[in-house]
Amino acid sequence: MTEEKPQDKSQQYLANQRTFLAWIRTCIVLIGLGFLISKFNIFLREFSPFANNSLNEASTFEIGSSYLGIGIIVFSMGISIYATKNYFVGFNEIASGAYKPNNSIVFFSAIGVIVFSAAIVVYLFISIS
Repeated sequence: MTEEKPQDKSQQYLANQRTFLAWIRTCIVLIGLGFLISKFNIFLREFSPFANNSLNEASTFEIGSSYLGIGIIVFSMGISIYATKNYFVGFNEIASGAYKPNNSIVFFSAIGVIVFSAAIVVYLFISIS
């Protein structure tokens, strides 16, 4: 009678954990970017006398940069929640031996980054003119 050794799945668990930590690292960067964009109004306020912009225009851009920055931070929170869910689902699937990769987080984050990138480009074009 031969005894079967249980399959070592430590590499799969570690890969799942590395993927989760990469998503968290991405979220931290997006939070920093959102904060920077949100506080971009300080830069606009300081340099508006040199750029001959009226105070009213600066106020409009302050509101726009605040909303854009907050939107990026909220998007990052959504990615973080989804990455955590994806990690635990992957952990349970690895344990049961029925792991199937889920690419929806990749599409969700890519579409979000494209949308916010487009919003930043529009914002910068509006602030130039």
